[in-house]
Amino acid sequence: MSEISEPRPSQRRRGRFSLRQLLLAITMIALVLGNVVSILRLRKAESALASLRAESGYLSPTASDLVAAIRAPSEQPLTYVFRVRVPESPGVDHRLAYSTWLPEGKTQPDWYAMIAVRPGESLVTIRIAEDPRDERWKISTLVRDSGGVRRMGTTLPEAHTAIFRTSHDVISTGVADSMVTLPSDQPLRILDDRWLVGTESLLLSGDKPANSDQIGVYAELQSVAR
Repeated sequence: MSEISEPRPSQRRRGRFSLRQLLLAITMIALVLGNVVSILRLRKAESALASLRAESGYLSPTASDLVAAIRAPSEQPLTYVFRVRVPESPGVDHRLAYSTWLPEGKTQPDWYAMIAVRPGESLVTIRIAEDPRDERWKISTLVRDSGGVRRMGTTLPEAHTAIFRTSHDVISTGVADSMVTLPSDQPLRILDDRWLVGTESLLLSGDKPANSDQIGVYAELQSVAR
């Protein structure tokens, strides 16, 4: 009878080493593939987050004593959306003033009204439209924050309504889609859209009096002592 020879010890060691190598290689490949998948998912999530921030207006962290604002996209005509943040200032309140009229010879609009802005972040919507309840054109302001919603509206003069109901070129010098910050004791003009009407020249410098009545949409964050 023939004898069956057993594998030599060196052959068994080579076989066991090759198997360990294979398992190690499979493990390394799995780890690499897992990392690649995780990176791709992370980039996709970051892209989606950036898109959401752009759609809603995102305010990055700032110093606690600064006022911050950024303009958010709006698909509705004559509708302006901003995200603002005001600090908690002892003895000081913040408000949003709005208007459609910068009188000749003045450097500030003739503010129609002011609406309170609470400390923290708020979503501000300013809209010019016809009120279906009385068919009168108004400028309305809505401030939404964690504490609720506040609204205020003002009926527009007929001369202003006629301008807003027709198409004109607009010069905008307010806050755009990049965040703007200022010390909390300084006013921040978040909206300054001026309608180009007729052949009159348009003064854009805010520190000089207007050389004619300038119809537009104006809104400004202001601080006032209690």
